Amino acid sequence: RDIRSLVTDLSYLDPQEGIRFRGKTIPDTFAALPKADGSKYPTVESFWYFLLTGDVPTQAQVDEDPAEWKTRHEFPHDLFEAIRALPRESHPMDMLSVGILALQKDSQFAGFYNSGKFNKMTAWESPYEDASDIVARIPIIAAFVYNLKFRGDKHIAIDPKLDMGANFAHMIGQSDEYKDVARMYFILHSDHESGNVSSHTTHLVHSALSDPYYAYSAGLNGLARPLHGLANQEVLDWTMKFQEKYCKGVEPTRNLSPSTVGYPECQS
Repeated sequence: RDIRSLVTDLSYLDPQEGIRFRGKTIPDTFAALPKADGSKYPTVESFWYFLLTGDVPTQAQVDEDPAEWKTRHEFPHDLFEAIRALPRESHPMDMLSVGILALQKDSQFAGFYNSGKFNKMTAWESPYEDASDIVARIPIIAAFVYNLKFRGDKHIAIDPKLDMGANFAHMIGQSDEYKDVARMYFILHSDHESGNVSSHTTHLVHSALSDPYYAYSAGLNGLARPLHGLANQEVLDWTMKFQEKYCKGVEPTRNLSPSTVGYPECQS
């Protein structure tokens, strides 16, 4: 800890204060960004704008984004067959990684490189398009995996009227209250200083001129294990077991649980 290993302007992880996005604490970030209709939480789309530009968007700027995101929702559904081909007992992260990799054939960066017109001055453009496609599509893929694993393969179509977080809650059959949970969860896990296993892996794989689909799939594989993203799952598992055994009838508090010390999102 406390050793910065990758250069980034997006976020800073203070071991005492938690994550800062573009210099703002989590409460400041949530207070500054435009909110979803009827919600006290910002949309993921407004946060995406803020994270990329460093500027707090106006509501008008936020309203422009959904149209672009919706154009990226369409993709070949044979990726779902690739996920279905995996053993049903596969971990959801395995399925998500395969789902991302199944879209690699649509990579604009790979097409740009294979065209023989590759040059460093414009090399950022097609990875941006690929990354934007992945961000727009990954909630749909994740919802498919969740429904396949935990809802008896019952799926709900995306609602074009909803923002990204609300749509994820909708697609996995959750209540309206869960829409805010999804918005908050997506924002909190968007970036934490790029010094972790998945960020290192993604940077390293892309440095070989692999397209973002290869890089993100590789990053997800690093994220899936105990000293990284799986720690989050294990904290939740422990908390649920603790709650079941000791906390029935006990009023909840906002005190930091000792079990969360050492994991950035849990500390924040």
